[in-house]
Amino acid sequence: MITRARSKGIPLYYQVMRSLKEDILSGRFAPEAQLPSEAELTQIFKVSRVVVRQALQILEDEGLIVRVKGKGTFVAKDAVADESPVLSGYIEDFLRVGLSTKAKVLHFGLVRASPDLASVFKVDEGTDLFYVKRLRLVEGKPFSVIENYLPYGVGILIPLALIEDEPLMQLIENWAGIPIDWASQVFQAVSADPDLAHLLDIDPMAPVLKMTLSAHTAEDQVVNHANVYYRSDRYNHHGFLRRRRTSDYLGWTPVDRIHPTGP
Repeated sequence: MITRARSKGIPLYYQVMRSLKEDILSGRFAPEAQLPSEAELTQIFKVSRVVVRQALQILEDEGLIVRVKGKGTFVAKDAVADESPVLSGYIEDFLRVGLSTKAKVLHFGLVRASPDLASVFKVDEGTDLFYVKRLRLVEGKPFSVIENYLPYGVGILIPLALIEDEPLMQLIENWAGIPIDWASQVFQAVSADPDLAHLLDIDPMAPVLKMTLSAHTAEDQVVNHANVYYRSDRYNHHGFLRRRRTSDYLGWTPVDRIHPTGP
């Protein structure tokens, strides 16, 4: 039986719709499978029949379900026919394995450093920073929205014409001549606002994975601060951990790859 926790502040019909949609796209409801009746759904989700009908109407409008009078509601035959693969890794990795990737520039210009950005870049509040906002397409479909902040002295050396075709990290190293030594990254789950939902072709308030990344030089200068919003159905982060055991330590250490020693 389907059960879902309530989320405060989100309309009930939307929560029901998202739950059913996830079950359909994940394959838990196979193509042409019959969904529970309206009466059953009201019991499962503890909502009114009006709420259930609103949710089903949205799914029908999106072509995910078919309602047959006198028979019930069924998953559309081609509901997941256009499902995109889930990807992991960085843009350089996509290029290495031959995936088609393109970044459409949505905004390019100067912004004033907010208190938070001033702290990241160790500059005065109001200092000019270059700001770039792009939509990343992989195999022609929305994959992520990227917001980059660069120091003025770095951004002015980056050709705008190349930002759509090459990873920004490579442009910083090749055109600004600044080697990147290390980066910090933080992942968190957030809800898509209307702008993100439109760009990523997802429902408003749908979950997205936000990564905040800061790229540093060996001298600890931040040369790129980014907020990246990934479609959570197309991206997963794959990392490797090595189990470490010593006389005074038991825990995990991140590593680039695992190389098995056995056969």
